Amino acid sequence: MMAAKHRRYVEEDRGSKNKKHANSPKDNNHSKQTRQEEDKPPSLVVVLVCAICFGVVHSVHVATMFENDRHFSHLSNLEREMTFRTEMGLYYSYYKTLVNADSFLIGLNRLMHDNLTEYPETINTLQRFNLYPELVLGGTYRIFNAVTSWLGLEMRVCWQVSRGGGLAPVISCEGLGDPAYWYLAGVWVSAGFTAAFLFIQGTALSGDLLGGFITIICFFFNHGEATRIQWTPPLRESFAFPWSIALSIAVTHVVRAPRPVWTRPLILGTITLVYLLCWQFAQFSVVAVVGIVYAMYTIGIINPLPMLLVLLGISYGFLNNVVLQFGNALLVSSPLAGCLLGVLLLYLFMEPIIQHLPFPTNTGVQLAFLFISCTACKIELSRIFGIEDDAHIINILKAKFTNYSDFHTLLYTCSPEFDFLPQESLYKLNETLLIPCVAMVGGAVLISTLTKMKNNMIQRLEEESAEAKTPLWSGVDPGVIYNSALLAVYAVMASLIMRLKLFLTPQLCVVASLLACRKYWRVIERREIHIAILAVLVSGMCVRGFRNISEQRSIVGEYSNPELEEVIEWIQSETHEDAVFAGPMSTMANLLLSAQRPIVNHPHYEHAGLRDRTKKVYSIFSRRSAESVYETLLSMKVNYVVLEESWCIRKSRPGCGMVDIWDVEEPENKHKPSLCPRLFHRSPAPFHRVFANDVFVVLQVPSRYVEIPPPRYHSA
Repeated sequence: MMAAKHRRYVEEDRGSKNKKHANSPKDNNHSKQTRQEEDKPPSLVVVLVCAICFGVVHSVHVATMFENDRHFSHLSNLEREMTFRTEMGLYYSYYKTLVNADSFLIGLNRLMHDNLTEYPETINTLQRFNLYPELVLGGTYRIFNAVTSWLGLEMRVCWQVSRGGGLAPVISCEGLGDPAYWYLAGVWVSAGFTAAFLFIQGTALSGDLLGGFITIICFFFNHGEATRIQWTPPLRESFAFPWSIALSIAVTHVVRAPRPVWTRPLILGTITLVYLLCWQFAQFSVVAVVGIVYAMYTIGIINPLPMLLVLLGISYGFLNNVVLQFGNALLVSSPLAGCLLGVLLLYLFMEPIIQHLPFPTNTGVQLAFLFISCTACKIELSRIFGIEDDAHIINILKAKFTNYSDFHTLLYTCSPEFDFLPQESLYKLNETLLIPCVAMVGGAVLISTLTKMKNNMIQRLEEESAEAKTPLWSGVDPGVIYNSALLAVYAVMASLIMRLKLFLTPQLCVVASLLACRKYWRVIERREIHIAILAVLVSGMCVRGFRNISEQRSIVGEYSNPELEEVIEWIQSETHEDAVFAGPMSTMANLLLSAQRPIVNHPHYEHAGLRDRTKKVYSIFSRRSAESVYETLLSMKVNYVVLEESWCIRKSRPGCGMVDIWDVEEPENKHKPSLCPRLFHRSPAPFHRVFANDVFVVLQVPSRYVEIPPPRYHSA
């Protein structure tokens, strides 16, 4: 109906400007036929075929870059596990547990009663972490392996690889029959969904296949600023991001063509459920979706029906997610929970009162109450459940705008991923003409929207009956408004936290698809001229875009970390399987994955208890005395502590060394010497030095109650 109204207004405008041609039926019929052809939506079959093709191309693209970077096919199993540092190693360890267990149910039971990750506590890892991708991949691998074994098919090829440099040769296997390759195949399929959904979103938003092509071209040309899946496959965003795009597609469709059918909220809820199950930070983009849709309803862009459909669908997905994650603490007191509850209370109780206020006062008050009610509900939920797992997020934002700092905040803000968006990223996006193109689209959308609003206001003034007045936003595309608002929110998020540019860049590519939307470029009367202009514009993008692709694909390396390999092999052979370890979070993830030893801290920092544990362990990098740190580690039942040279000595930038962070936390100790360098280069009592190479040192934490035999000291 909106499209029909739009065509009517265009025909009236053109008719008023070209009255001398009004008596030419042939020209009018030809013009009408041309517009009908332009407005005809692209074939669903063609869209799906193109989306699948682009998905396959992107899967191959990222898989090739990953192989080029690490020479993964020629690494041993241990070396492959070592490439998964920090959180990647933590998540992959649970997949390994499922694959190596005697049965899937035994592996699942181990995940639900895990006493290795946060020794001595037993935790349900399915509740604490977003491990459903590993659950699916582990289960499907076992099924695939059982079927191929029953059929007598060999799905992997193994060979011996000579590594040189005095290192022993290793056995390396390749193929879907290898657990690591099956896992990576799942990641590459997810990457394929990302490209496919982006193409569908660009096509749907612009109403033209050319819009989908522009979106996917921009995505490939700005690939380094849009995703890091090719370098860090097991991260949660690798599995979650396709469903973020799918959610945006579904919401765009609902706000454009709301229908009171049960399938709409069911589809929205299912997509939301999968998205939230894959990533703990997915809730923040879903909050943006809920807030934007309700704001659009408040100012009159959409009717109550699409808002209620979106709210119902997302609530359905959220509640199912809470159940499947066994009441995850970060989720039940999350901003998303507060937002859903706040919007519901506002709509049911406050809105009927606010509507009695005059326009536009009622709109402003309703938007203000939207923020107030959501914030109040989130704070109250945290208070009721006594949960502070996401308190660090507020502190990170506080540190961005004030001089506030504490231990946990500095660990985040000293990481480049949590810094402000660098100017280099904006420069790269400008070089490929992505930002200039989106700026052009923004100007065209703004002019079109203001023009329609002006015409509607004039028409409202001419209408005598108040009941029949034309809506102010009549003829405005709510799907375009929604995606533009989402882009603005993502821009703010990315500017504050660089890691979130993975939301911003793809959304820029989606909005760029409107370059192909004819209704915003009526000044270009002939479609052939429009296509020619787009071709010239894409040619300009190619200058830097092809160079970006070439630079990414030219990154060639071969992973090797003999020092880490040496310490893991020593731990496997020289320590008891129940020995408990502490140390840097990234190293602990590797020990859990490869050595299967109990650890007391790990890289998943979104839990208040874990943050406290890590702070205690990291006291070894402070200026405290060795005896004080020893007592702390002993109280945590730690048997060995691992030190890494870079954590003891180096710093990523001024003020971000571990000792600098501790100086902020304990300024009274600034005059004392740092403990870690002394422990790394010497062996002050009461610790015993039992292993050392150029990068790692392992110290034994002897118990005062048990007589400790002479340590088995090893030095590379």
